[in-house]
Amino acid sequence: MNYQQAVNHKKEILKSLEDLLTFKYFEIVIAPSKAEDFERFLKEYKANPANFTDETCLDFSTDCKYMVYRICEDNILNCREGKL
Repeated sequence: MNYQQAVNHKKEILKSLEDLLTFKYFEIVIAPSKAEDFERFLKEYKANPANFTDETCLDFSTDCKYMVYRICEDNILNCREGKL
């Protein structure tokens, strides 16, 4: 999906999760969908997640394609459109 589609998808996910008590234990992030770009993004993200905003993913993508991910301490899940 393109960046704006990813932003809209993230908003949908956050809206559907706002009542969950476990929400504070993970982050919903927009990241490049291409594997090599995602690896670079994730390495930098893990080093300092507080420095990352939705727009940060734009600096890491080489093909302008993005996915929304749920990042927990022990795993990373792809939040496909229509699914959490």
